[in-house]
Amino acid sequence: MSAASDIARLREGRSSARAAVARLGQYIRRNRRYYAGWTVITLGYVAGFLAVPILLGRTIEATEAGADAREVTRMALLFAAVGVVAGTLRFFSRVLVFNAAREIEYELRNDLFAHLQRLPQSFYFRWRTGDLMSRCVNDLNSVRLLLGPGLLSVVQTPILYVGALAVMFSMDWQLALLVLIPYPLFILIARSFGKGMHRWSIEVQEGLGDLSNQLQEAISGIAVVKSYGMENVTARRFARANEALLHRHLRLTRVMGAMPSITGLLPSLGMLIVLGMAGYKIPAGEMTKGEFFTFAMLIVQLTFPTFIMGWVFALVQRGGAAMQRIDEVLATEPSIADRDDMVELDELRGEIEFRDLTFAYPGAEREPALRGVSLRVPAGSTLGIVGPVGSGKTTLASVIPRLYEVPDGQVFIDGIDVNRISLQNLRAGIAMVPQDAFLFSTSLAENVAFGLPEVDSARVAQAVERAQLTQDLAELPHGLATVVGERGVMLSGGQRQRAALARALALSPSILILDDTLSSVDAATEEAIQRALAEVFGGRTVVVISHRISSVRDCDQVAVLEDGEISELGSPKELLLRGGFYARLARQQALEEELEESVA
Repeated sequence: MSAASDIARLREGRSSARAAVARLGQYIRRNRRYYAGWTVITLGYVAGFLAVPILLGRTIEATEAGADAREVTRMALLFAAVGVVAGTLRFFSRVLVFNAAREIEYELRNDLFAHLQRLPQSFYFRWRTGDLMSRCVNDLNSVRLLLGPGLLSVVQTPILYVGALAVMFSMDWQLALLVLIPYPLFILIARSFGKGMHRWSIEVQEGLGDLSNQLQEAISGIAVVKSYGMENVTARRFARANEALLHRHLRLTRVMGAMPSITGLLPSLGMLIVLGMAGYKIPAGEMTKGEFFTFAMLIVQLTFPTFIMGWVFALVQRGGAAMQRIDEVLATEPSIADRDDMVELDELRGEIEFRDLTFAYPGAEREPALRGVSLRVPAGSTLGIVGPVGSGKTTLASVIPRLYEVPDGQVFIDGIDVNRISLQNLRAGIAMVPQDAFLFSTSLAENVAFGLPEVDSARVAQAVERAQLTQDLAELPHGLATVVGERGVMLSGGQRQRAALARALALSPSILILDDTLSSVDAATEEAIQRALAEVFGGRTVVVISHRISSVRDCDQVAVLEDGEISELGSPKELLLRGGFYARLARQQALEEELEESVA
């Protein structure tokens, strides 16, 4: 069973590697203008590379033959000119291939980011943020090195070898064969080191992902870490991950260091053979001193490309593993996307209907979050949703804008299956304010105008006023221009919620979803916001999720969710008369308010 699973993993790995290479080939073809120019310049550089030792040999032979100073000077100047031209061509060949690598890195990063934005929220339940960041940064850098110095040497070095061997064989085929004897060892060395490099490269990149994830979590949750005095525990956890990454790096470094050292010996063995044969052939008249210097210089010029091939081989292995990890993300098809039979709508009216909706989170082992939910919300009406923690309230609201995958025929907007409405139309007409308000590290005005094509000062000011945030502007250093910091750290919890509410109100959506939006504001502010929202609600469909009865008591209908099912449905007055969960919650909160007033 173990052997069979190992074979299956090996086949899967090979298939994944082929897919990654195919995807990378698409980017290379897209930038073929760079590579076409690079190929032409490389051929010119190789010609100059080979001409230098040949000219050196002929200069020495001319000197030995008694050529005059003028002839020797002419040949020396030609030798120098060819060297300068070869160096110039080498420079431009490197610039072209490195520019191509940067261009592909740029395109790949943009495509990866765009693809991440198309993936549904369920994708991010399975993937850690730090690991995705590592793939977008560290792995992309490894791919760039593969396409830059890696590809440069992989393509250029064989051409240099072929040209050098052609010159050697034309001069002395027997000596050329002897010089070749050590080089087949490179294939054996590459095969023996290659598997370890690939495996440890993947382990290093996975370790970087783990470390990035721990760092991201520690920084994002620094307030929790400090409040619980867990700095030492967090530091030890990070140190363990860092140590594991260190050991992985050391294993990879040992292999990467050993391979160039071993491959660097091959030209030395070739030079030893040339020296030994020259000591026999030159006195016997079978080789001239010029031919000896040509052979020797060719081997010297091949020393660095041969030496660096060990490092390049490591780059290729690491870059291949990195591209495999990137392709793993890019190959993930968005489960929520526009379909062939999609419907384009000019504007949403706002009617919502659930027909026997049953929903389970992808990969969840527990029971469905929603079971058999049937409910109709007429356009322009308000729906309140209450229920115990974990009853499915947020889940029910999240399927309306298709944040999660839902089966066909269970959720409808304006009588059309939500899966057939284009995502652009659907989400342009819906604004959702989550309980955990997320703000970007920009100005407050830019956060409020986030969904607008551009910052509209009048709409921003109106939305801020309706969200009862105007009175807080005086406390901020620069008012609406204040940069709120990462995740809105400069604002209080209530201010963040009201800023998120203002963002939604600025859009003037057809459907407004408020997910416990006012949980962090006091009762007086909540009442003021609700008075302001009364104007906003007119003509719009509003879904209000709350644990406070005061937030839903003016709704047209209220649904009580318990264990993913609707246990009560009706107007607030009807539910009070039934004496169920809604009535009990109303009485409990009324008693709490009376107790707070008596204590005050």
